[in-house]
Amino acid sequence: RVATDATWPPFEYIDTETGEIIGFDIDLFDAIAERADLDVEYVDVAWDPLLAGMAEGTYDAAISSITITPDRAKNMNFSHPYFTAGQIITTLKSNTDITGNETLAGKSVGVQTGTTGDDLATSINGTDVKRYDEIGLAFTALMTDQIDAVICDNPVAAGYVAKYDTLKTVGEPLTSEEYGIAVAKGKEELLAKINTALDALLAEGIID
Repeated sequence: RVATDATWPPFEYIDTETGEIIGFDIDLFDAIAERADLDVEYVDVAWDPLLAGMAEGTYDAAISSITITPDRAKNMNFSHPYFTAGQIITTLKSNTDITGNETLAGKSVGVQTGTTGDDLATSINGTDVKRYDEIGLAFTALMTDQIDAVICDNPVAAGYVAKYDTLKTVGEPLTSEEYGIAVAKGKEELLAKINTALDALLAEGIID
């Protein structure tokens, strides 16, 4: 059972026509499963319950744009890294006040609860952090003038900017983070199988 929060395009999201979970992470884990001879059932679960479920051993693994952090590694194991991302600010194109994180004081910033974007926004002094269960809700709030900016992973932000011509990203990514596949504690054999398959896929350039 592999958990994912399918609200985070282009990595994991729902195909509106078929209702299936699709995206980069799903393609990657499908390829790993094929190499490692794993039978996979994907479980779509919200972000906070996903992390809690991995800590409790509810799921065997999770792939969901999960940044490897020391705190998370206390509760779950991680595969080798497979993608590097960074937090970036998105605003309306009409906004000229926000030019970087140093200009976010006094501004309202939308994030997805419990993410590294949430952590970063919370660390910026004077920022009014607005937390949402899904990143899409934060972008909706931004586009309807309810908040001033969104902080999230740069590939996700790029997708929204490409889709909506009222949006822009500001400056360069503020962090550098590595995604890993989470594996429940006690499932070291599964972790080894995933790493072996992942390393082969990385070496062959499949991920690129």
